[in-house]
Amino acid sequence: MSKRHLLVALALAVLVPSAAPSATAQSPEPASRQPTEAQGNDTLRITGSSTLAPLIAELAQRFQATRPGVHITVQAGGSNHGIADALAGRADIGMSSRGLKPEEQNDLFAITIGRDAVAFVVHRDNRVRAITRAQVAAILQGRVTSWKALGGKDAPIKVVSRPPSHSSLEIVADYAGLKPEEIKAAIVAGDNAEVLAAVLDHPDALAFVSLGAALDLVQHGMPIALLAVDGVPATSAALRAGRYPLSRTLNLVTRQVPTGLARSFIEYVCAPSQRGFIEDKDFVPYQ
Repeated sequence: MSKRHLLVALALAVLVPSAAPSATAQSPEPASRQPTEAQGNDTLRITGSSTLAPLIAELAQRFQATRPGVHITVQAGGSNHGIADALAGRADIGMSSRGLKPEEQNDLFAITIGRDAVAFVVHRDNRVRAITRAQVAAILQGRVTSWKALGGKDAPIKVVSRPPSHSSLEIVADYAGLKPEEIKAAIVAGDNAEVLAAVLDHPDALAFVSLGAALDLVQHGMPIALLAVDGVPATSAALRAGRYPLSRTLNLVTRQVPTGLARSFIEYVCAPSQRGFIEDKDFVPYQ
């Protein structure tokens, strides 16, 4: 782990108090170690969205405190990873920061717990503070390669993209009118911590991450800036008002209508008492 990545990871740890080992957000296990079906009535395995993982890990810790003997693991790896795990029975619950696609809706059940968005992020020393859809498309296609074209300094734009398993890649590509494979990236980074570490390492980078995660890190002193998009500021207020583009739903996904422990945990997450906690993460609770 690079020094920059460590600093971002420590900053993220400030946002999520230390959890019991069974409820800590983890990296994906190798496929050979993954169970092939649900693990038991007192165990939940939750995988997927790196945006949702810190929130769900802390809620899992709180839930376990009310249910002695319950064991919950939360592993990040991307929304598509979580959806695939839920469908295959490798996870009891998948985390997805996108809605289900039409071809997924017949086989999966999604419970929306809130809304987030994808934000374009630069280093705080970059004087550019706004971007348009046309500029995004031109940059991602490699037709615009210098910050000078956006009113910044004459320096190359280093695009930081995401792996195919992450929903933010699909959302940004769709917004720009592109296919994900058409995006020309200098760097590909996994979770939000890796993306933001790349921005700290490369002051001329342009990255896209969770709006809620980025806002939290700005409040904790991270030297990044969120770009206004098509004249709309990247704020929770704009998201709540429905004005910010690139919005997305935050979902818990199961292979069937949830029952038993999975249902109890989802009901706990969706309870009115959790609304303030979800808002504290700069997400918009589902109404």
